[in-house]
Amino acid sequence: MNTCSFVGNLSRDAELKDVGGNKVSNFSIGSAVGFGDKKKTLWIDCGMWGKRGEALNQSLRKGQQVVVVGEFSTREYTDKEGQTKTSLTLNVQSLAFGSAPKDTNGQTMTNSTTIADPNLDDEIPF
Repeated sequence: MNTCSFVGNLSRDAELKDVGGNKVSNFSIGSAVGFGDKKKTLWIDCGMWGKRGEALNQSLRKGQQVVVVGEFSTREYTDKEGQTKTSLTLNVQSLAFGSAPKDTNGQTMTNSTTIADPNLDDEIPF
């Protein structure tokens, strides 16, 4: 079992997709790692499946700070050059909102600190 947690900001608005009859909210976050001159951003692709993903998809907007906890899964694919590549995705089991992003006028957008509703406990279909 692998469990990871990250704090970061969404790099783009979440996208809700239908995968084999199941809904998944896909998003990525940028999380700061290192310190001083060695500080850089780690980009993490995330997926939140089922009712949780559907319920939170509209709230996951670019710039929103989130805390995510989940398990990594791997997927192999073939790139344009025919090379086999592996990608990692964090299958999000819980999510909490941090500070809200600013709108184009510099005003704080609506913010919620609700963790994903445990009553929406879905099986992750992988």
